[in-house]
Amino acid sequence: MPKSKSYALGIDLGGTKTLAAVIDLSSGSVVASARKRTRAERGQDFVSQRTIELANAAITAAKLPDDAELLAIGVGAAGQIDRAAGVVLDAPNLGVRNMALGEILNKRFNLPVVVGNDVEVAAMGESLYGSGRGYNNFVCLFVGTGIGSGIVQNGRMYTGLTGTAGEAGHMTIQAGGRICGCGSRGCLEAYASRTAITKAILAEMHHGRPSILADDALGQLKEGDTIIRSGIIANAIDHKDELVTEIVTEAANYLGYGLGSIMNFYNPDCIILGGGVIEAVDLLFETAVSRARTVALSASGKQTPIVRAKLGDFSGVAGAAALGAMRTGYAVDTKN
Repeated sequence: MPKSKSYALGIDLGGTKTLAAVIDLSSGSVVASARKRTRAERGQDFVSQRTIELANAAITAAKLPDDAELLAIGVGAAGQIDRAAGVVLDAPNLGVRNMALGEILNKRFNLPVVVGNDVEVAAMGESLYGSGRGYNNFVCLFVGTGIGSGIVQNGRMYTGLTGTAGEAGHMTIQAGGRICGCGSRGCLEAYASRTAITKAILAEMHHGRPSILADDALGQLKEGDTIIRSGIIANAIDHKDELVTEIVTEAANYLGYGLGSIMNFYNPDCIILGGGVIEAVDLLFETAVSRARTVALSASGKQTPIVRAKLGDFSGVAGAAALGAMRTGYAVDTKN
């Protein structure tokens, strides 16, 4: 039997940042965390070592009492996953292929390790501790470097035949359209992710359109970032920047088309939207919701709740930690 206070380590391995946190499994609260830029451009070995570094930093910072129990490690990685083997098969936004992350972490920390898709585990976090509580069937969609989603069906993650169910970011919304990181064309991710928003803004500025975020954005990109931070985008919109407002509105409408299609096809009890740009930019969230309601069939368009993720940046680490702990037999009490 687990002790009354049990903990697990959750890791959110994303294209922009890596976040590790020790999670109190009874509440989903963060005991301690550590984060840094992922720096995918530095290669697969660097990504794995950075993951170990942040995991160690979070465990050290947690200063758990002697009677506490760290049950497991759970990881959510932005890509296609072999869950049984704990391998990241293909993650374009991470520059990773066939990385045996489960084995790497198990050898370093001597704890059970579970590896899942990043938005899949974020959906688990929201289901257990956040906006998904009370819904048996919902879709959780996160807008970040890319766009990913997870499906909760009858209270459980639905992963599909090949384990790739929920790849809403790769729904085709424009036949023959923009090329996507996955190699296909016209994907939702190529139009509504923060990467897509960044590319559109930079292209317009390159052609001479003015924007108050020019200095901040270009300075940030020179420092090594690859996409414009959500706070900078939000600030530009607050100051009524015409270019940024136009680009974000366009991206939001495309996101709304995707959400409306999800509502028509799956008819979930709820849709949960997360990611830094959703949290920071009201225009993106509100426009996407409005467009989704006009695209969807009338009944689902009117009745389907579309809400923000409650746990914010910590949805992924909370869900990953819970997933890892449950693999050991720990039962998360969602009635707390």
